[in-house]
Amino acid sequence: MYSSSFTQRRSLIKLVVSTLAIVLSIFTGYSAGQVINPGGRNNPYSPSPGSKVLQGQTVSVTTADETAPNPQIAMVQRANHAGKGIEANSRRPTEVYHVGVGDVLFIDLKNTDQGSGYFTVRADGTIDYPLAGDNVIAAGNSVDTIESILQSGIKLFQDPSVAVTVREFGSHKISVTGMVENGGEKSLQREAIPLYVVRAEVGVDPKAAGVIITRGPFSTNESYDLHDAETDNVLVYPGNTVEFTDENGSTNNAGGYYYIGGEVNSSGQKPLLTGLTLYQAIVAAGTPKNDPKKATIRRKNSRGLFDVLEHNLKAIRDGKAADPTLFSGDVVEIRK
Repeated sequence: MYSSSFTQRRSLIKLVVSTLAIVLSIFTGYSAGQVINPGGRNNPYSPSPGSKVLQGQTVSVTTADETAPNPQIAMVQRANHAGKGIEANSRRPTEVYHVGVGDVLFIDLKNTDQGSGYFTVRADGTIDYPLAGDNVIAAGNSVDTIESILQSGIKLFQDPSVAVTVREFGSHKISVTGMVENGGEKSLQREAIPLYVVRAEVGVDPKAAGVIITRGPFSTNESYDLHDAETDNVLVYPGNTVEFTDENGSTNNAGGYYYIGGEVNSSGQKPLLTGLTLYQAIVAAGTPKNDPKKATIRRKNSRGLFDVLEHNLKAIRDGKAADPTLFSGDVVEIRK
């Protein structure tokens, strides 16, 4: 009987404790040892376990203040934008451009008129953009990646909107020589371009039959037949030299070439005819309406250095100064 009475009292105690636990959970938010946080977060510094952030997915989370910016949505937007840079890196070289030293970028910060402008990529590969931490690495990145870097670095706005474009392509250079009308140094606007794009820009002589592409850094030469349609699809990369030749592999120009630039309509590499003079070269290149007044000829000496020769074009034109003969390799600059 004593045992039966003890058992009944123990059951009654368990019932009372259980009832108190239920009441306690109602008023304090505790249930079976689990913390119930009205904000839906285990602690104020961790993401909500009830809202998983997935790249490419729009997230909608109800917060205590519906008017306040949602940091998780901003994070997803930044992640999606960063994905653009990854996508750019997986493209073919003819579809993407990696910014280099000397390129000029236009950065358009749409949140304010004060954050936009032109920025040149410096020798160390950076641009000076204080809103994102001064020395922002640009060289080697696509414009999509640079946009993502800037967005991550700009702290002045909750969700910065940035657009980056290349306004001047100065880093991806090739040299075009041989049987062309407009040779010289050219800038690429992609990591590589098909040969037919080069042909269209430089004006290849109809008599040209072949092309030699010199690849760096070991200067390997690749020869192609211009009569073969597949040659047009050969890719040209920055640092390459492209030389158009005749069917014998010669440039068919024993006189060599000179180079002209500045205040002329047609600059670049030109074939040097025997006895060609400075003023004849200017007329052949086409001068603008405002007649230039000065010309500089840079001519390499035996030490490989340029001798700089200044000439007064008005005096030459008026017969008061001699019209100098050009030599192979001369670099002519025409100025106002």
